[in-house]
Amino acid sequence: MIEEKDILELVLRGGAAGISFLLAIVLATRTSGARTRVLGALFSFSIGVYVLLSSEMIEPLFGVFRLPAVFIAIWGTVFFWWFAASFFDDDFRWRWWRIAPVFILPALFLLRYWLGDGATGRTFTLIHLLMNAALFADIIRIAIVNISDDLIDPRRRFRVALALVVAVAGIGIATAEILETVYKLPAYLELFHAAIILALNLFFAGWLLAPKGALFGPAVVQGVDAQTESRISKPIPISNQPEYQRLMRLMDEGVYLEDGLTVARLAEKVGVPEHHLRALINGALGFRNFSSFLNERRVEDAKKALTDPTQSRKQVLQIALELGYGSIAPFNRAFKNATGQTPSEFRKTAQGNHASQSSDQN
Repeated sequence: MIEEKDILELVLRGGAAGISFLLAIVLATRTSGARTRVLGALFSFSIGVYVLLSSEMIEPLFGVFRLPAVFIAIWGTVFFWWFAASFFDDDFRWRWWRIAPVFILPALFLLRYWLGDGATGRTFTLIHLLMNAALFADIIRIAIVNISDDLIDPRRRFRVALALVVAVAGIGIATAEILETVYKLPAYLELFHAAIILALNLFFAGWLLAPKGALFGPAVVQGVDAQTESRISKPIPISNQPEYQRLMRLMDEGVYLEDGLTVARLAEKVGVPEHHLRALINGALGFRNFSSFLNERRVEDAKKALTDPTQSRKQVLQIALELGYGSIAPFNRAFKNATGQTPSEFRKTAQGNHASQSSDQN
């Protein structure tokens, strides 16, 4: 006999799953920020499957589709991790270590299933749950690590919301699942679990479906490559012309070469509030993050230094430090994103071209 508690749980889980599937459809059918939206759709769909599969009343209804549903639910944390990385990092790239959890997590589940409920099986379950918790923790890191560099106000606010609400709740759920491998948790936590997921889905859908076009980036422009598309500038309003002129004068004077330059420090130099400078660099100049704004000038200077025969003995690290980078890694990353080559590769190619031209002249 179905009790009132069971009915309430079914309502909560049904609502959460319905919102997840609807959000997945909406995200998957929109065009702007296509990759990020697809990853968000995968995450939303997997959460819908997870919330149904984690109910003892609903799980048997999956029948022969239970194993595929389990895999989709297992991948939910990975999809969320991918979505956060793609959403917050404009230089997101696929790497082997981003793909690896898609294979590791199902393997851990299958080992647990094959080994049964013994000590070894429970160990693999614990490893699986700890890996989920680690992915949630990394989502928090991704959300907050470059928050001051982000020039898109809606996305900056979403970073805080995601870190404080969604990811923390995810760690809480993962912790409860870890404890469940050792202790029998109270039955009312099933209701709490369903209610939390419903609340998170409402939050997630409300934020992502609100009219904040800048969240996912500009719409695709025909004939414009991805790098250029991400920063299409707009006419500078007359009211912003004085601060724009001061900003450009400072940039021409080399302010971008300062190590550790921040939006706040540059705003002081320009003589405007920080949020005004953010709006100018993002809205008028088209940059989505502050480091990209600085890198445009820095990379051009780097190209000149790397192709200058008089600086051929200068180490790449020294060039990076002179351009305002605190270490070689961000310089290499910025340079390769802009040119497709590392600084060393670029210098080698330039030197080869120079030698070839000299040989032809002789």
